Amino acid sequence: MSFVRTVYFYNNLRKNLSKSREEILNIRKTKFNKLVKYAYENIPFYKAYYTSFGIKKKDLESINITDLPTINKGILMDNFDKFFIDKRITKIQVEKFLSDNPDPTSLLFNRYYVIHSSGTSGKVGFYLYSRKEWDFIKAISTRIFSNFTITRKKYAFLGAIDGHYAAISLFLSPLHQVEQYFYKDYLVMDINRPLQNYVNVLNEFKPQILTGYPNGIKILAELQKKGTLNIYPQNIVTGGEILQKDTKIFIKEVWDKAELTNSYATSESLAMGVARDDLDGMYIYDDAIWLEIQESGSILTNLYNYTLPLIRYQLSDSFRTLSDKNTIWPFTKVDEIIGRSEITPIFINEDGEKDFIHPIVIAEIFVEGVTAFQFVQTSDVSFTFKIVISKESKLSETQIINNVRTKLSNLLQKKNMKNVSFEIEVVSELKPDPKTGKFRLITTNKQ
Repeated sequence: MSFVRTVYFYNNLRKNLSKSREEILNIRKTKFNKLVKYAYENIPFYKAYYTSFGIKKKDLESINITDLPTINKGILMDNFDKFFIDKRITKIQVEKFLSDNPDPTSLLFNRYYVIHSSGTSGKVGFYLYSRKEWDFIKAISTRIFSNFTITRKKYAFLGAIDGHYAAISLFLSPLHQVEQYFYKDYLVMDINRPLQNYVNVLNEFKPQILTGYPNGIKILAELQKKGTLNIYPQNIVTGGEILQKDTKIFIKEVWDKAELTNSYATSESLAMGVARDDLDGMYIYDDAIWLEIQESGSILTNLYNYTLPLIRYQLSDSFRTLSDKNTIWPFTKVDEIIGRSEITPIFINEDGEKDFIHPIVIAEIFVEGVTAFQFVQTSDVSFTFKIVISKESKLSETQIINNVRTKLSNLLQKKNMKNVSFEIEVVSELKPDPKTGKFRLITTNKQ
């Protein structure tokens, strides 16, 4: 059923590419009206929330999206248990599931995909998808290829792999499904291990599709240029962080015959947009989401997720809409530069060499009982990890601190950084930078 449903979604989504802009906007508005009505009638949070703003059920028939109040991660997590029809889903239950089931292919109640991330806010968030919604994500993800075919290929992934993170969860989801047919073979590489460890494996594997975070792919490109690495992928897919212009140019110089794609996704919606060589820019999937682009940040309405409806959810990602008469797709076209950057902490490892911990590895740390955290680098061989502990947790503060220590120690060990020391500081709240007024997940107090 899953594969048949994915094919059904794929065919419908492909037809949307040839529709007019007006038709796409009508599709988006129809999906929005349906979702809002559903949320008001079925999701306890939305009925109470909208009623508090004087919005009644009859108002939803013709309401404009901007007439609805926004929500954010704080509101979601404070009211988490009220966002679901399935009453088994609670914050405590999800935390326990994530703690007991680190395998990204495992499902909550054998029914729901769970994605977690702190993003740039430092506040831990949980996002759930049904099998049906996941099939939709798989179908729309084929848009990363200019010419998607059923030809079997060898896929390699470079990123954070030891938890329910968005990228690895999607990469591994075809396993044990009919879709695994498309994986002639696959290779998973941990971004939190020295990338030199994978050179021989990659040279032997020779992936046709290479996916990962831009800076990780850039390091592989540097190894290729030195002659250490010898692979020639047909497609390179980046995502998870900004694909800087100089990084893009360098990757294209090294693998000039490869098609380079930049996929835009968040934990809140794994289907957001894409930039490809042949598209001359990035397009937002207006047939899957409604993204309101503002001067500082954007507001997301996920039009396909009914398990956890997110309506006018505030994101920090920022864009510049492009006015282009020669648009290829009938979707919103934006500047490929996305405002989602973090400091990359660089340390001296056990061998006396400089190495980094990828910001996404830090952003996607999960420890049961920790609701928010911040990484503060204090020197080339030390950092402080600030945490906010949940008042609802059944674990003691000592247990939570010990679990955080174990998590960080394992992270450093894999990275050959056992020489790097750290302190865990429990705080009541995480404060923004006094100079900028903005919160940074990763900051530095290096002397």
